[in-house]
Amino acid sequence: MKVKLKDVFLFKDLCDDTISQIEEITTPLKLSKDNILFYEGDESNYLYVLTKGIIKLYKTASNDKEIVMKYFHQNELIAEVANFDNIPYPATAQCFTDSELLRIDFEKLKEIIYSDPELSFVIQTSLIKKIRNLEKLVSLHVVLDSKERIAKYLCDHTEDFFNTKNIIIAEILNISPETLSRILRVFKNEGLIDSKAKTIDKEKLESFFS
Repeated sequence: MKVKLKDVFLFKDLCDDTISQIEEITTPLKLSKDNILFYEGDESNYLYVLTKGIIKLYKTASNDKEIVMKYFHQNELIAEVANFDNIPYPATAQCFTDSELLRIDFEKLKEIIYSDPELSFVIQTSLIKKIRNLEKLVSLHVVLDSKERIAKYLCDHTEDFFNTKNIIIAEILNISPETLSRILRVFKNEGLIDSKAKTIDKEKLESFFS
């Protein structure tokens, strides 16, 4: 467990003593595709860290239509603002793929945060990063066109790309599978994606959206 905690960006620079304290209040979870992690309105008693897979966060409209708010990827905190605001989870979290997570007792984690200034600072930095990511998310779906959106996804989630079906990636990016396949074919023909080596040319792809 200690190794997994050290792999999380939030805890990677903490001392072993603090890591051991967090380890005692952490439970590893393995969930299958479509499993619900929590429902909208559930009490936010736990802080969840996604270590593998993709989690979909969504709300349900009055006509029962899903409104997707965000897709979480590896090494992300899930809806942690609810924990810090002490409010129920504002949306439902569902496994978009088979997923692995760390479930941390948040009340006990707060005690550790209060006694560890370094962890407190890291938490603040994480929340600021979350705001920036939200700004990027708005840009991704409002400003960027399909090719730019795909290029950015490839740069931000390279490992997920090579381990996720195209139809799932298309849904995440809110584009048709046909559009995704066509643009990926162009990128491969231009040498920007090497499927065999599972590598991408980030420098050239970044030129599409930077």
